[in-house]
Amino acid sequence: MVLKVKWVDFKSQIDKYIIEGEDLVEKYKSSRTEEEFAELKASKQSWENDVIEFVKKSFEPEHLNFAYEFKAQRGYNLGMKLGIDQKIKNVIQALKDEINGLEYYLKILFISDVIIRADEIDLEERQNLDTEGKLDLILSKLYDLYDDRKYHSIKWILEGNGVNLNNHGEDWDYAKMLENRNLIDTITTKDTGARLTLEGKYAIEQARKAQVTDYSKISSSEEELKALIESVLKEVKKLGIGQQIIFDEFDELRDDIPKLSKKSFGQLLKSKLYDLVTAKALDKALASEIFKEFTNQVLPF
Repeated sequence: MVLKVKWVDFKSQIDKYIIEGEDLVEKYKSSRTEEEFAELKASKQSWENDVIEFVKKSFEPEHLNFAYEFKAQRGYNLGMKLGIDQKIKNVIQALKDEINGLEYYLKILFISDVIIRADEIDLEERQNLDTEGKLDLILSKLYDLYDDRKYHSIKWILEGNGVNLNNHGEDWDYAKMLENRNLIDTITTKDTGARLTLEGKYAIEQARKAQVTDYSKISSSEEELKALIESVLKEVKKLGIGQQIIFDEFDELRDDIPKLSKKSFGQLLKSKLYDLVTAKALDKALASEIFKEFTNQVLPF
């Protein structure tokens, strides 16, 4: 299964659905009548249908299982024995669960290179990673998921990034190796789950600082760089996240172009993108996409 639309467009639309869901919660959270209950159920059903249809058609082949995954929330008794207040509360809670599920779905997709970056990776190389390479991949993806402090399936991380497991329990073996190095905490349920420790987070950050970014792919043409900046700002505006700080930072970058070498331009771009992510003006996914537009490389976080 591969995402056939641009990730930034897909994420933007899902974010809009999340906002629509939150608006429904806000609108009906104080409802107390049978009529409002019926309206809430109908609105929730319509919202679910829109989300499911969009996600299903955004993938090749179509993501047919999403409807089950999306709506597979814990059951709530909506029977006639409940009072109207409780029935409304149950539907609201089910809606909140689905909103939370969408937010988590975006996080998991973002770290799944085979699904959203299939044209950017060497699948054969991924399939032939040695043990250390697989451990590094696990750590890198757990770093991207660090902030939510949840446990994430090692099996899903590997398979979502082009690494097939050959033996039952292999995910547990990788997890124990990393846990023994104090880089992750683990939990075992159906699959082995893991989350990065602070020591693991620090190790990844130090390793990434040591990486040398190749700025040679940056254009030597001032006009091309300015055109790229203009294109980025148009995309940001189209996505509805055009905070003034973004435009100010890129205006400064554009003004500095005549004075900068490729390397200096790339370093300044990287610094500004990091600052914008820290300020929550951009998310990591979009910042990485912007960096790639100029350098043909993914911005490391």
